[in-house]
Amino acid sequence: MLTRRARLDLAYISPLNPVPSGLSDYSETLIPALAEWADLVLYSDCGAPANPEIARRFTVRPVPQLARHHTEHDLRLYQIGNSAQHGNAFAALRWLPGIVVLHEPFLHGGLLFTSSVLYRRQVYYDLGRPDRAAAERYESLTHSDDRVPLLALPLIGRIVDSSLGIIVHSQAARQVILTYEQNRPGPPRFLAETAIIPQIMPMLNPLDQRECRAELNLPQDVPVFGVAGTVHTSKQPHLVLRAFAQVARQISQARLVFAGELPLDYGLAALIQELGLAASVVFLGRVEPLERLHRAMAACDVLINLRWPTIGETSATALRAMALGRPLIVNKIGWYAELPEAACSKIETTASADGLAAVMLSLSASPEARQRMGEHGRDYIRTECAPSVVARRYAEFLWSVYDRIACRLDARGRRD
Repeated sequence: MLTRRARLDLAYISPLNPVPSGLSDYSETLIPALAEWADLVLYSDCGAPANPEIARRFTVRPVPQLARHHTEHDLRLYQIGNSAQHGNAFAALRWLPGIVVLHEPFLHGGLLFTSSVLYRRQVYYDLGRPDRAAAERYESLTHSDDRVPLLALPLIGRIVDSSLGIIVHSQAARQVILTYEQNRPGPPRFLAETAIIPQIMPMLNPLDQRECRAELNLPQDVPVFGVAGTVHTSKQPHLVLRAFAQVARQISQARLVFAGELPLDYGLAALIQELGLAASVVFLGRVEPLERLHRAMAACDVLINLRWPTIGETSATALRAMALGRPLIVNKIGWYAELPEAACSKIETTASADGLAAVMLSLSASPEARQRMGEHGRDYIRTECAPSVVARRYAEFLWSVYDRIACRLDARGRRD
Protein backbone atom coordinates (compact mmCIF):
# COMPACT_ATOMS: atom_id res chain seq x y z
CA MET A 1 0.00 0.00 0.00
CA LEU A 2 1.35 3.43 -0.96
CA THR A 3 2.26 5.59 2.04
CA ARG A 4 3.92 8.95 2.37
CA ARG A 5 6.62 7.43 4.58
CA ALA A 6 8.19 5.55 1.69
CA ARG A 7 9.76 8.26 -0.46
CA LEU A 8 11.72 8.00 -3.67
CA ASP A 9 14.44 10.48 -4.51
CA LEU A 10 13.56 11.86 -7.95
CA ALA A 11 15.45 13.85 -10.53
CA TYR A 12 12.65 15.88 -12.12
CA ILE A 13 13.58 17.21 -15.58
CA SER A 14 11.29 19.85 -17.11
CA PRO A 15 11.01 23.41 -18.37
CA LEU A 16 10.03 25.87 -15.65
CA ASN A 17 9.00 29.50 -15.83
CA PRO A 18 10.29 31.93 -17.03
CA VAL A 19 10.64 29.50 -19.98
CA PRO A 20 7.36 30.19 -21.86
CA SER A 21 5.83 26.74 -22.12
CA GLY A 22 2.68 24.91 -21.19
CA LEU A 23 4.97 22.35 -19.58
CA SER A 24 6.40 25.04 -17.29
CA ASP A 25 2.88 25.69 -15.98
CA TYR A 26 2.15 21.95 -15.83
CA SER A 27 5.24 21.19 -13.77
CA GLU A 28 4.74 24.09 -11.41
CA THR A 29 1.28 22.72 -10.64
CA LEU A 30 2.47 19.11 -10.26
CA ILE A 31 5.72 19.60 -8.35
CA PRO A 32 4.30 20.77 -4.98
CA ALA A 33 1.72 17.94 -5.02
CA LEU A 34 4.26 15.30 -6.04
CA ALA A 35 6.57 16.52 -3.26
CA GLU A 36 4.03 15.06 -0.82
CA TRP A 37 5.12 11.62 -2.07
CA ALA A 38 8.77 11.99 -3.13
CA ASP A 39 11.89 14.07 -2.61
CA LEU A 40 12.57 16.12 -5.73
CA VAL A 41 15.60 17.81 -7.21
CA LEU A 42 14.63 19.84 -10.27
CA TYR A 43 16.68 19.98 -13.45
CA SER A 44 15.68 22.80 -15.76
CA ASP A 45 17.30 25.21 -18.19
CA CYS A 46 15.18 28.05 -16.83
CA GLY A 47 17.94 29.93 -15.03
CA ALA A 48 16.46 31.33 -11.84
CA PRO A 49 12.87 30.01 -11.43
CA ALA A 50 10.25 32.73 -11.77
CA ASN A 51 7.93 30.94 -9.35
CA PRO A 52 8.97 32.00 -5.82
CA GLU A 53 7.59 28.83 -4.19
CA ILE A 54 9.62 26.64 -6.56
CA ALA A 55 12.75 28.73 -5.94
CA ARG A 56 12.30 28.61 -2.16
CA ARG A 57 11.40 24.93 -1.70
CA PHE A 58 13.47 23.06 -4.26
CA THR A 59 17.03 22.69 -5.48
CA VAL A 60 17.10 23.64 -9.17
CA ARG A 61 20.03 22.66 -11.37
CA PRO A 62 20.70 23.04 -15.12
CA VAL A 63 19.83 19.88 -17.05
CA PRO A 64 23.47 19.18 -18.09
CA GLN A 65 24.33 18.78 -14.39
CA LEU A 66 22.22 15.61 -14.31
CA ALA A 67 25.24 13.70 -15.62
CA ARG A 68 27.21 14.72 -12.51
CA HIS A 69 24.45 14.04 -9.98
CA HIS A 70 22.47 11.13 -11.45
CA THR A 71 23.70 8.59 -8.87
CA GLU A 72 22.05 10.65 -6.12
CA HIS A 73 18.56 9.76 -7.39
CA ASP A 74 16.42 6.62 -7.37
CA LEU A 75 14.67 7.53 -10.64
CA ARG A 76 14.69 10.22 -13.32
CA LEU A 77 11.37 11.69 -14.42
CA TYR A 78 11.42 13.51 -17.77
CA GLN A 79 8.62 15.84 -18.89
CA ILE A 80 8.82 15.83 -22.71
CA GLY A 81 6.78 17.84 -25.21
CA ASN A 82 6.99 18.80 -28.87
CA SER A 83 9.16 21.90 -28.50
CA ALA A 84 12.79 22.94 -28.74
CA GLN A 85 12.93 23.55 -24.98
CA HIS A 86 13.84 19.90 -24.40
CA GLY A 87 17.19 19.78 -26.24
CA ASN A 88 19.28 18.96 -23.17
CA ALA A 89 16.65 16.50 -21.95
CA PHE A 90 16.72 14.70 -25.32
CA ALA A 91 20.50 14.42 -24.97
CA ALA A 92 20.36 13.24 -21.34
CA LEU A 93 17.81 10.53 -22.13
CA ARG A 94 20.26 8.79 -24.49
CA TRP A 95 22.64 8.07 -21.62
CA LEU A 96 20.45 8.34 -18.53
CA PRO A 97 17.14 6.51 -19.11
CA GLY A 98 14.17 7.36 -16.98
CA ILE A 99 10.42 7.54 -16.82
CA VAL A 100 9.15 9.76 -19.63
CA VAL A 101 5.94 11.76 -19.52
CA LEU A 102 5.17 12.05 -23.22
CA HIS A 103 2.75 14.96 -23.40
CA GLU A 104 2.23 14.40 -27.12
CA PRO A 105 3.54 11.34 -28.98
CA PHE A 106 4.76 13.45 -31.90
CA LEU A 107 8.13 15.19 -31.76
CA HIS A 108 8.88 16.53 -35.25
CA GLY A 109 8.81 20.20 -34.30
CA GLY A 110 10.66 19.77 -31.01
CA LEU A 111 13.48 17.78 -32.58
CA LEU A 112 13.85 19.86 -35.74
CA PHE A 113 13.90 23.21 -33.97
CA THR A 114 16.39 21.86 -31.45
CA SER A 115 18.85 20.83 -34.16
CA SER A 116 18.51 19.80 -37.79
CA VAL A 117 21.32 17.28 -37.23
CA LEU A 118 19.44 15.79 -34.28
CA TYR A 119 16.25 15.74 -36.34
CA ARG A 120 17.86 13.85 -39.21
CA ARG A 121 19.42 11.36 -36.79
CA GLN A 122 16.01 10.64 -35.27
CA VAL A 123 14.41 10.18 -38.70
CA TYR A 124 17.09 7.63 -39.59
CA TYR A 125 16.58 5.92 -36.23
CA ASP A 126 12.83 5.59 -36.70
CA LEU A 127 13.11 4.49 -40.33
CA GLY A 128 15.72 1.90 -39.37
CA ARG A 129 18.08 3.15 -42.10
CA PRO A 130 19.73 6.32 -43.42
CA ASP A 131 17.47 7.93 -46.01
CA ARG A 132 18.50 11.48 -46.80
CA ALA A 133 15.66 12.08 -49.26
CA ALA A 134 13.05 11.00 -46.68
CA ALA A 135 14.65 13.16 -43.99
CA GLU A 136 14.57 16.20 -46.25
CA ARG A 137 10.93 15.52 -47.14
CA TYR A 138 9.93 15.23 -43.49
CA GLU A 139 11.88 18.36 -42.63
CA SER A 140 10.11 20.31 -45.37
CA LEU A 141 6.72 19.08 -44.15
CA THR A 142 7.55 20.09 -40.58
CA HIS A 143 8.48 23.60 -41.71
CA SER A 144 5.24 23.80 -43.69
CA ASP A 145 3.29 22.71 -40.58
CA ASP A 146 1.47 20.04 -42.60
CA ARG A 147 1.12 17.41 -39.90
CA VAL A 148 -1.02 14.80 -41.63
CA PRO A 149 1.77 13.15 -43.70
CA LEU A 150 3.95 13.07 -40.58
CA LEU A 151 1.56 11.14 -38.35
CA ALA A 152 2.80 7.72 -39.54
CA LEU A 153 6.31 8.53 -38.28
CA PRO A 154 5.90 10.47 -35.03
CA LEU A 155 9.66 10.37 -34.20
CA ILE A 156 9.23 8.88 -30.75
CA GLY A 157 11.43 5.82 -31.30
CA ARG A 158 14.50 6.85 -29.32
CA ILE A 159 12.38 8.36 -26.55
CA VAL A 160 10.37 5.14 -26.21
CA ASP A 161 13.51 2.98 -26.34
CA SER A 162 15.16 5.10 -23.63
CA SER A 163 12.22 4.88 -21.26
CA LEU A 164 11.99 2.78 -18.11
CA GLY A 165 8.31 3.64 -18.05
CA ILE A 166 6.03 5.93 -20.06
CA ILE A 167 3.22 8.19 -18.88
CA VAL A 168 0.64 9.57 -21.31
CA HIS A 169 -2.58 11.46 -20.70
CA SER A 170 -5.04 9.47 -22.79
CA GLN A 171 -5.85 6.13 -24.34
CA ALA A 172 -5.49 7.82 -27.72
CA ALA A 173 -1.86 8.75 -26.98
CA ARG A 174 -1.14 5.24 -25.75
CA GLN A 175 -2.60 3.83 -28.96
CA VAL A 176 -0.26 6.05 -31.02
CA ILE A 177 2.69 4.44 -29.24
CA LEU A 178 1.34 0.90 -29.66
CA THR A 179 0.59 1.44 -33.36
CA TYR A 180 4.02 2.93 -33.90
CA GLU A 181 5.68 -0.04 -32.22
CA GLN A 182 3.69 -2.53 -34.28
CA ASN A 183 4.75 -0.86 -37.53
CA ARG A 184 8.43 -0.28 -36.73
CA PRO A 185 10.99 -1.97 -38.97
CA GLY A 186 13.16 -4.69 -37.51
CA PRO A 187 12.54 -7.22 -34.75
CA PRO A 188 10.07 -6.51 -31.93
CA ARG A 189 11.51 -4.35 -29.16
CA PHE A 190 10.84 -4.23 -25.46
CA LEU A 191 8.16 -1.63 -24.73
CA ALA A 192 8.24 -0.15 -21.27
CA GLU A 193 5.14 -0.21 -19.11
CA THR A 194 2.78 2.62 -20.04
CA ALA A 195 0.45 4.37 -17.63
CA ILE A 196 -2.42 6.71 -18.47
CA ILE A 197 -2.56 9.58 -15.99
CA PRO A 198 -4.92 12.47 -16.79
CA GLN A 199 -3.55 15.93 -17.48
CA ILE A 200 -3.30 17.94 -14.29
CA MET A 201 -5.60 20.89 -13.70
CA PRO A 202 -6.47 22.52 -10.38
CA MET A 203 -9.98 23.67 -9.63
CA LEU A 204 -10.45 27.34 -10.47
CA ASN A 205 -12.59 29.70 -8.45
CA PRO A 206 -15.76 30.83 -10.23
CA LEU A 207 -15.39 34.32 -11.66
CA ASP A 208 -18.04 37.00 -12.10
CA GLN A 209 -18.84 37.05 -15.81
CA ARG A 210 -20.12 40.62 -15.85
CA GLU A 211 -16.92 41.93 -14.23
CA CYS A 212 -14.77 39.94 -16.67
CA ARG A 213 -16.70 41.32 -19.65
CA ALA A 214 -16.43 44.88 -18.37
CA GLU A 215 -12.64 44.52 -18.18
CA LEU A 216 -12.57 43.55 -21.87
CA ASN A 217 -15.19 46.08 -23.00
CA LEU A 218 -17.47 43.26 -24.11
CA PRO A 219 -21.24 43.83 -24.14
CA GLN A 220 -23.34 42.33 -21.36
CA ASP A 221 -26.36 40.07 -21.91
CA VAL A 222 -25.38 38.86 -25.39
CA PRO A 223 -23.80 35.53 -26.38
CA VAL A 224 -19.98 35.60 -26.31
CA PHE A 225 -18.03 32.67 -27.73
CA GLY A 226 -14.33 32.17 -27.10
CA VAL A 227 -11.31 30.38 -28.56
CA ALA A 228 -8.44 30.27 -26.05
CA GLY A 229 -4.78 29.52 -26.67
CA THR A 230 -2.41 30.12 -29.57
CA VAL A 231 -4.32 30.45 -32.84
CA HIS A 232 -3.29 27.72 -35.29
CA THR A 233 -4.86 26.16 -38.35
CA SER A 234 -5.23 22.85 -36.48
CA LYS A 235 -7.76 24.61 -34.24
CA GLN A 236 -9.89 25.29 -37.32
CA PRO A 237 -10.32 29.06 -36.89
CA HIS A 238 -11.72 29.40 -40.41
CA LEU A 239 -14.52 26.95 -39.59
CA VAL A 240 -15.19 28.75 -36.32
CA LEU A 241 -15.47 32.10 -38.12
CA ARG A 242 -17.83 30.73 -40.77
CA ALA A 243 -20.01 29.14 -38.08
CA PHE A 244 -19.99 32.32 -36.02
CA ALA A 245 -21.08 34.30 -39.10
CA GLN A 246 -24.24 32.19 -39.16
CA VAL A 247 -24.78 32.81 -35.45
CA ALA A 248 -24.27 36.56 -35.92
CA ARG A 249 -26.89 36.64 -38.66
CA GLN A 250 -29.43 35.51 -36.06
CA ILE A 251 -27.95 37.31 -33.04
CA SER A 252 -26.40 40.49 -34.35
CA GLN A 253 -24.83 41.55 -31.04
CA ALA A 254 -23.00 38.22 -30.50
CA ARG A 255 -19.22 38.32 -30.10
CA LEU A 256 -16.35 35.93 -30.84
CA VAL A 257 -13.15 36.36 -28.80
CA PHE A 258 -9.76 34.86 -29.68
CA ALA A 259 -7.69 34.88 -26.48
CA GLY A 260 -4.26 33.80 -27.65
CA GLU A 261 -1.26 34.65 -29.75
CA LEU A 262 -1.73 34.86 -33.52
CA PRO A 263 1.72 33.95 -34.90
CA LEU A 264 0.52 34.15 -38.53
CA ASP A 265 -2.57 35.64 -40.12
CA TYR A 266 -3.58 32.41 -41.92
CA GLY A 267 -5.91 34.50 -44.09
CA LEU A 268 -8.18 35.23 -41.13
CA ALA A 269 -8.26 39.00 -41.58
CA ALA A 270 -9.49 38.67 -45.15
CA LEU A 271 -12.10 36.10 -44.12
CA ILE A 272 -13.40 38.36 -41.35
CA GLN A 273 -13.83 41.16 -43.85
CA GLU A 274 -15.50 38.82 -46.34
CA LEU A 275 -17.98 37.64 -43.71
CA GLY A 276 -18.68 41.16 -42.43
CA LEU A 277 -17.51 40.35 -38.91
CA ALA A 278 -15.04 43.17 -38.28
CA ALA A 279 -17.17 44.63 -35.47
CA SER A 280 -17.98 41.25 -33.91
CA VAL A 281 -14.61 39.46 -33.64
CA VAL A 282 -12.03 40.42 -31.00
CA PHE A 283 -8.38 39.34 -30.99
CA LEU A 284 -6.79 39.79 -27.57
CA GLY A 285 -3.36 38.44 -28.51
CA ARG A 286 -1.27 36.52 -25.97
CA VAL A 287 -3.03 36.83 -22.62
CA GLU A 288 -0.75 36.74 -19.59
CA PRO A 289 -0.54 35.90 -16.75
CA LEU A 290 -2.77 32.85 -16.45
CA GLU A 291 -5.14 34.64 -14.11
CA ARG A 292 -5.86 37.16 -16.88
CA LEU A 293 -6.46 34.34 -19.37
CA HIS A 294 -8.90 32.76 -16.92
CA ARG A 295 -10.80 36.05 -16.71
CA ALA A 296 -10.95 36.30 -20.50
CA MET A 297 -12.32 32.75 -20.70
CA ALA A 298 -14.82 33.42 -17.91
CA ALA A 299 -16.17 36.34 -19.92
CA CYS A 300 -17.40 33.85 -22.53
CA ASP A 301 -20.61 31.83 -22.49
CA VAL A 302 -19.13 28.98 -24.53
CA LEU A 303 -15.52 28.00 -25.31
CA ILE A 304 -14.70 26.33 -28.65
CA ASN A 305 -11.67 24.03 -28.70
CA LEU A 306 -11.50 22.22 -32.05
CA ARG A 307 -8.49 20.22 -33.20
CA TRP A 308 -7.67 18.54 -36.50
CA PRO A 309 -5.37 16.87 -37.05
CA THR A 310 -4.57 15.74 -33.54
CA ILE A 311 -1.10 14.50 -32.62
CA GLY A 312 -2.19 12.78 -29.42
CA GLU A 313 -2.02 15.96 -27.37
CA THR A 314 -4.28 17.10 -24.57
CA SER A 315 -5.52 20.67 -24.26
CA ALA A 316 -4.86 22.64 -21.10
CA THR A 317 -7.21 25.36 -22.31
CA ALA A 318 -10.04 22.84 -22.67
CA LEU A 319 -9.42 21.72 -19.09
CA ARG A 320 -9.26 25.32 -17.92
CA ALA A 321 -12.67 25.91 -19.49
CA MET A 322 -14.09 22.95 -17.56
CA ALA A 323 -12.36 24.04 -14.34
CA LEU A 324 -14.06 27.43 -14.76
CA GLY A 325 -17.42 25.74 -15.31
CA ARG A 326 -17.69 26.95 -18.90
CA PRO A 327 -19.43 24.87 -21.60
CA LEU A 328 -17.08 23.48 -24.22
CA ILE A 329 -17.33 22.41 -27.87
CA VAL A 330 -14.66 19.96 -29.08
CA ASN A 331 -14.00 17.57 -31.94
CA LYS A 332 -14.82 13.92 -31.39
CA ILE A 333 -11.27 12.67 -31.89
CA GLY A 334 -8.27 11.59 -29.83
CA TRP A 335 -8.18 12.74 -26.23
CA TYR A 336 -11.16 15.00 -26.80
CA ALA A 337 -13.34 11.99 -27.61
CA GLU A 338 -12.49 10.53 -24.19
CA LEU A 339 -13.89 13.50 -22.27
CA PRO A 340 -17.20 12.85 -20.47
CA GLU A 341 -20.17 13.28 -22.78
CA ALA A 342 -21.97 15.46 -20.25
CA ALA A 343 -19.00 17.84 -19.84
CA CYS A 344 -18.78 19.03 -23.47
CA SER A 345 -20.47 19.00 -26.86
CA LYS A 346 -18.61 16.91 -29.44
CA ILE A 347 -18.74 17.38 -33.19
CA GLU A 348 -17.17 15.23 -35.88
CA THR A 349 -13.99 16.43 -37.57
CA THR A 350 -16.01 16.49 -40.80
CA ALA A 351 -18.63 18.83 -39.33
CA SER A 352 -19.62 21.79 -41.51
CA ALA A 353 -20.00 25.39 -40.45
CA ASP A 354 -23.76 24.71 -40.38
CA GLY A 355 -23.26 21.88 -37.88
CA LEU A 356 -21.01 23.89 -35.59
CA ALA A 357 -23.32 26.91 -35.77
CA ALA A 358 -26.26 24.72 -34.73
CA VAL A 359 -24.42 23.62 -31.58
CA MET A 360 -23.37 27.20 -30.80
CA LEU A 361 -26.94 28.46 -31.17
CA SER A 362 -28.34 25.61 -29.08
CA LEU A 363 -25.99 26.32 -26.18
CA SER A 364 -26.44 30.10 -26.40
CA ALA A 365 -30.21 29.66 -26.18
CA SER A 366 -30.17 27.54 -23.00
CA PRO A 367 -28.59 28.91 -19.80
CA GLU A 368 -29.72 25.72 -18.06
CA ALA A 369 -27.84 23.48 -20.52
CA ARG A 370 -24.72 25.64 -20.16
CA GLN A 371 -24.91 25.43 -16.38
CA ARG A 372 -25.33 21.64 -16.39
CA MET A 373 -22.43 21.17 -18.78
CA GLY A 374 -20.26 23.48 -16.71
CA GLU A 375 -21.06 21.58 -13.51
CA HIS A 376 -20.19 18.25 -15.13
CA GLY A 377 -16.94 19.74 -16.37
CA ARG A 378 -15.97 20.87 -12.87
CA ASP A 379 -16.86 17.43 -11.51
CA TYR A 380 -14.47 15.85 -14.04
CA ILE A 381 -11.65 18.21 -13.06
CA ARG A 382 -12.26 17.57 -9.36
CA THR A 383 -12.26 13.76 -9.59
CA GLU A 384 -9.70 13.13 -12.37
CA CYS A 385 -7.38 16.10 -12.80
CA ALA A 386 -6.90 17.63 -9.35
CA PRO A 387 -3.20 17.91 -8.38
CA SER A 388 -3.60 15.62 -5.35
CA VAL A 389 -5.25 12.92 -7.50
CA VAL A 390 -2.68 13.14 -10.30
CA ALA A 391 0.29 13.23 -7.91
CA ARG A 392 -0.86 10.05 -6.17
CA ARG A 393 -1.18 8.25 -9.52
CA TYR A 394 2.33 9.41 -10.40
CA ALA A 395 3.64 8.06 -7.10
CA GLU A 396 1.96 4.69 -7.62
CA PHE A 397 3.45 4.32 -11.10
CA LEU A 398 6.90 5.50 -10.04
CA TRP A 399 6.99 2.88 -7.29
CA SER A 400 5.75 0.22 -9.71
CA VAL A 401 8.63 0.95 -12.08
CA TYR A 402 11.15 1.20 -9.25
CA ASP A 403 10.07 -2.15 -7.78
CA ARG A 404 10.21 -3.82 -11.20
CA ILE A 405 13.75 -2.57 -11.80
CA ALA A 406 14.84 -3.58 -8.30
CA CYS A 407 13.48 -7.11 -8.80
CA ARG A 408 15.24 -7.38 -12.15
CA LEU A 409 18.55 -6.27 -10.66
CA ASP A 410 18.12 -8.64 -7.72
CA ALA A 411 17.48 -11.56 -10.06
CA ARG A 412 20.54 -10.64 -12.13
CA GLY A 413 22.64 -10.51 -8.95
CA ARG A 414 21.52 -13.99 -7.93
CA ARG A 415 22.44 -15.38 -11.38
CA ASP A 416 25.88 -13.79 -11.17
